[in-house]
Amino acid sequence: MHYVQYFSAKQPKTKQIVVCFDGVVPHGGLVDRLKGIISFYQIAKELNYDFKILFDNPFKLSSFLEPNNIDWNFSRKQIQWHPTKTKIIYLINNFGANPMQLIQNSSAIRFYVYANIDYSKSTFPELNQLQLEHNWRESFNTLFKQSSHLSEKLNQIETKPFIAFHSRFTSLMGDFKDTTTKILPCREREVLCDKLLQLINKIILTEAHKAYLFSDSINFIAYVKDKINIKTVEGNPFHMDNFEKTKDTNGHLKTLIDFFMISKSEKVYFLKVNPMYNSSFSKYAAIVGNTKFERLEA
Repeated sequence: MHYVQYFSAKQPKTKQIVVCFDGVVPHGGLVDRLKGIISFYQIAKELNYDFKILFDNPFKLSSFLEPNNIDWNFSRKQIQWHPTKTKIIYLINNFGANPMQLIQNSSAIRFYVYANIDYSKSTFPELNQLQLEHNWRESFNTLFKQSSHLSEKLNQIETKPFIAFHSRFTSLMGDFKDTTTKILPCREREVLCDKLLQLINKIILTEAHKAYLFSDSINFIAYVKDKINIKTVEGNPFHMDNFEKTKDTNGHLKTLIDFFMISKSEKVYFLKVNPMYNSSFSKYAAIVGNTKFERLEA
């Protein structure tokens, strides 16, 4: 068991929730991780627990997102495992859990949490969707501010009013290693790209603003740029669980840049044509930016 090495007979003095992204298990991409963080920050706030984030895999979160109004930094050397007063809560991809009840029903007072789901509906059942989004945005801004490195990179990109298109293919286009492994035959990729291009063209014809395209597929970006005039941000993002096992953080930086660029758009259009992945990346970027969001399907 991973936490045996941190055994301590000393009982923790402070009620504490630590959300962990330490590479012990697959955690998910950026937004999945943010969902887990925000969910348990909100729970910690409701239950008056100290809140911390252990995020050092595949990079240190503070390289891109720093503490804002709350010091959430937590390192491995601070981990202590008491046999009765600490507990692991593992909720990766567990959509049916009620984490607040789990904590309230436990005799432990320190929790090491693995989670990648937005539990705000179960935490705040009385709130409607707009109120939940407002609450999520406030929580995000309370926790995070951009690092100087991320802010500098974003400031180098032209941001006159623009609309954003976002697509998520995972492995379908054959250029992205992910949780999925399915790769479409060449002809099916072309058909899919053409359907998506038609959706983009319909919107561009009615919009006054320039358009940016964000995608995990470089092949799709190249296909669209070859056909129409659309702006993109340089770089190639890759999955935050780091399936390529590379130490280069530029792909992760690109993911953060895409997220905040989308959040600054006038409107976000998420492109979804079967068998594409139903990503929530651009939806939560829109929530952070308090911008309009629309799904485009064909």
